[in-house]
Amino acid sequence: MRRITQPDTARLADFVPAALFALLAVATVLVVAMAAPAKGQMAVVFPPMTSELTAWALVRQAGGLIVAPTQLPNVVVAYAPDETFQSRVQSLGALFLFAAEGLCAPSANED
Repeated sequence: MRRITQPDTARLADFVPAALFALLAVATVLVVAMAAPAKGQMAVVFPPMTSELTAWALVRQAGGLIVAPTQLPNVVVAYAPDETFQSRVQSLGALFLFAAEGLCAPSANED
């Protein structure tokens, strides 16, 4: 008598390496696409408990200009006048710098 067996089904663990590779590829594309320019407008992200006034003061202390606030108090759209602004603002506590275009818009007052 012939025994009928079920076809091998792929286990979830078999897909983990492919899923990790796909996640890494997407993350790489996002990082490259959202990288802050050497100078010009960029979003400067400070630690979550940083107040808006403190974030503004740190951007100014690093030599940048405030372009606009955002919906989050710890994120500021700043203008970097030179290529060394990023290192200066990071030394003052900024966590991340991103291209401002498409990422954050200035907060709008709906009157």
